[in-house]
Amino acid sequence: MTRITVQLDLPHDIEHVWDRLTDWEAHSEWIPGTRVSITKRTSGIGTEFIGVTRLGPIFLDDPMRVTEFTAPRDGRATCTVLKTGVVLGGTAGFTLTSSGAKATHLEWIEDVHLKPAVVFWWTAPFVLAIGKIAFTSALNKFAATL
Repeated sequence: MTRITVQLDLPHDIEHVWDRLTDWEAHSEWIPGTRVSITKRTSGIGTEFIGVTRLGPIFLDDPMRVTEFTAPRDGRATCTVLKTGVVLGGTAGFTLTSSGAKATHLEWIEDVHLKPAVVFWWTAPFVLAIGKIAFTSALNKFAATL
């Protein structure tokens, strides 16, 4: 398992950041080469969606299910998704912490591995290096959309 962590301080209130991050289809706007579609809509836990990332003729399906969904309360919010695909496993999610009336700290965490992990254990350093660059870039792009 590879843990990728990216942190940002955003000049927006926690509710606004939460609303944008939990608009799953809007992730398509800021995750390069990725189209996100809802496959099962609920009001939080149980929502399912799939991110399809394309790089030329190569594509990767990354289906996910929301397993934790705690909307902003007392200056904190969290969301976790379980990766349910045949290629990518693990979890992803974020924690938001209010750091003022118009300021929010975002911590994005990806605990990912290629499946089957017992075969692909050796890919962890590559996943970490590429993932850190990709998620930092994507979250900076997200910040620009706020």
